[in-house]
Amino acid sequence: MNLSNKFVFQSTWRKVRKASDRARCEKGSTLFEFAMAALMLSTLLVGIVYGGIMAYDRAVLANAVAVGARTLAHEEGDPTACTDATNAIIASAYAMNTSELTITTPPEFTAKAGSGAGSSSCDVTTGTNPYTGASCTSSSPCQILKEGELVTMAASYPCSMYFPRLGINLCSMAQGTTTITNGGGTINVTCPYPYCVYSIETALIE
Repeated sequence: MNLSNKFVFQSTWRKVRKASDRARCEKGSTLFEFAMAALMLSTLLVGIVYGGIMAYDRAVLANAVAVGARTLAHEEGDPTACTDATNAIIASAYAMNTSELTITTPPEFTAKAGSGAGSSSCDVTTGTNPYTGASCTSSSPCQILKEGELVTMAASYPCSMYFPRLGINLCSMAQGTTTITNGGGTINVTCPYPYCVYSIETALIE
């Protein structure tokens, strides 16, 4: 091989190596970009799935508590009114683990002005139920509901939409008891889990 041919061969070889190195670099860059995109898309997908679950739980819980409040509002004089309302919440909590539902019992009542204001209750332990004539005791409290009073029911359910590393918390409340006011009624809502979603509903006893 003469000098001229040797120079051409070396020059060609350098070009081939540079092209190969550039191809490997571009291939590595493509893999890196794909990995980053896949990570972002998978995170987004997980967020959508978990967000959908939380939204469903919140909607079902709100509907269940509303059903319970309406049930109680229409059971004036019923000796099992508050128990019926609690059972209505449980029955309406579709696809939820009802053993994890925390329902505030008894419900809270808000006094209205006028005769008999503040007389509604689910835990009267003395006297006689004017509707049924039954004695009110601590072991068998009377559930005396009066027309025109406001009743507030509430419930909470565990929530797992807290991501500390991302600084995102889609849950309504942390563990503990919180006093919440809604629609003229105030009630203490308890969350026995690290985080919960909750719902409260106020209705007028008819």
